[in-house]
Amino acid sequence: MSLLPILLLFVILVETSMQEDVRYHSSKVLRNRKYYVSKKHEPFNLAKMNDRCKQAGGYLVQIDNKQEHSDVSLTAYKAGGLGPFFTGITDEGSEGRYYYYNDKKPAKYLKWRWFQPDNWKGRENCVVFWSYRMNDLWCGKRGRYICEIPV
Repeated sequence: MSLLPILLLFVILVETSMQEDVRYHSSKVLRNRKYYVSKKHEPFNLAKMNDRCKQAGGYLVQIDNKQEHSDVSLTAYKAGGLGPFFTGITDEGSEGRYYYYNDKKPAKYLKWRWFQPDNWKGRENCVVFWSYRMNDLWCGKRGRYICEIPV
């Protein structure tokens, strides 16, 4: 019996698991947190992306203060680009009252871009980082997302 089919299966399994490990750009530890920025631009879905962050040991990023805003902005920029980078902040179901999707608590810190939030065409309920500031955006738009991992 040939070992070739078994060897090929092993190589495929290892390659697949390695692809999962490189799904994110990772930050160094910053104030007891690590941030993972997804590498792939894809249509955003709050529940799906939050589940992916949970699989990585965290949740969609929850910006709590000015320092964390700076840390996350720099991490996103270093990961490549100015945005959009989806966060775990939304006003879905409570227009104008922003909260963290993961634990449903009110968002503590929002640093908006000029003339934002605007809820353009009545369908922007997700908060993204875009050029170091926050913007409300349609949740289904393509982009990357940021996970927050407590360490």
